[in-house]
Amino acid sequence: MKFIILKVEKRVIGNKKHIKSFREYGYTPCIVYGKNKNIKFVLDYFLIEKIIKNNILSKFIVSINNEINITTILKEIQYNPITDQILHLDFFELNPIKYITYEVPINPIGKAKGVYKGGEYISKIRKLKIKALPKNMVDHIEINIENLDIGENYYVKNIPQKKIVILHDSNTVISAVKKIIETPQTQTQTIKQK
Repeated sequence: MKFIILKVEKRVIGNKKHIKSFREYGYTPCIVYGKNKNIKFVLDYFLIEKIIKNNILSKFIVSINNEINITTILKEIQYNPITDQILHLDFFELNPIKYITYEVPINPIGKAKGVYKGGEYISKIRKLKIKALPKNMVDHIEINIENLDIGENYYVKNIPQKKIVILHDSNTVISAVKKIIETPQTQTQTIKQK
């Protein structure tokens, strides 16, 4: 998992008027919280947009006044319900000896052999809920689907679990290759084309 360093200054973020003035100057209020921590700061809005747009699942080192470095993850993003503008970010401090629960995307690798035989690849779930110690956190899980044939499923239990715990039932289907069933209408169209 990538590390992104955010160099910030601790700020006094007061009433709504104060918060509004930060936003007018292109900054977004943020907070980092954890054990005995509740530190407010602001980040450049365009930097935040870039991180969110690229969908970077990362650990962030929040460096406050170049003195305190806190390893965090982005826990929550608050949006304006009308404009979709990002209003606030919550960062959560990672404890090196405590598991963190989060979701990661699934990246299928290869092309299922059943597709070459005329089958259709179907993705049942695109994200997995997992838990891991901060040092073992991953930003995605790869599954090799090359040997998946028509009528076969790829299950959670097929994923090699290296230092992570997958919080789904082991028999949960991640993806499958189904046989394409031709309907009478499809067959009629095929005859007409010939």
